[in-house]
Amino acid sequence: MQVIKGKVAVVTGAGSGIGRALAIALAAQGCNLALADINPESLKETQRLLDSNFFESNVHVTLHTVDVSQWEQMEAFADNVFEQHRQVNMLINNAGVAMGALFKDVSLDDMRRIMDINFWGVVYGCKAFASRMKTADEATIVNISSVFGLISAPMHSAYCASKFAVRGFSDALRHEVGYMGKNFKVACAFPAGVKTSIADNAKLTLHAKSGSSEQQQRAHMEKLFLTTAEDAAIDILRGIQKGKTRIRVGKGSILIDLLSRLLPVKYMAFL
Repeated sequence: MQVIKGKVAVVTGAGSGIGRALAIALAAQGCNLALADINPESLKETQRLLDSNFFESNVHVTLHTVDVSQWEQMEAFADNVFEQHRQVNMLINNAGVAMGALFKDVSLDDMRRIMDINFWGVVYGCKAFASRMKTADEATIVNISSVFGLISAPMHSAYCASKFAVRGFSDALRHEVGYMGKNFKVACAFPAGVKTSIADNAKLTLHAKSGSSEQQQRAHMEKLFLTTAEDAAIDILRGIQKGKTRIRVGKGSILIDLLSRLLPVKYMAFL
């Protein structure tokens, strides 16, 4: 999808982080937007930022308070979007949450929550929108995974499981595009550490031998986040415009992808 101006894009998790940065970057290219988030106040702040930057623009923006983990809400969201925008050219399933804990300390309820949002939210988005997107001249779905969908790490069993699931689902869906529409594309994006609120909002359970406080652990995680949300959005949109199906996002993503292929068992020793 080389030309974005005049198209209609749906972005979930648009109230902060990469989702908000994507909204701003898309609006800058003249793309109409249907923005979703579970937090209506965060969505209003995104709208305020759009208004302050593009107050003379003809970009049509609609806001939708949606819990992506609930199928009924996603189905109603899609109905609402097509009623207001008439078509959708781009769906970016971006909403997600993080959690850090050893598997032995993770409750089943916490694991279900991670999967419901990070994986099922993507599935619901594709199911609700894809069948009606095929009528558009161009249609692209981008599912946001993570470099933790390429490699795994201790204390992230639930998060890695959800992001590997997004990767596998996206790959399978990509092989089925011939059944979805002649101008349909499916891509999966793999952000490395991005400076957003996801770490601050993540549930963190420290193990007995960690030797550090929760605050220290979060501070350590922040040091690994080398990419701004704005730069991540640029990488994602560049990948979309180039027609890529595997979009590596942010500093370190290319290295991690390479290590996952060359050292599929021993990459953690290198890292």
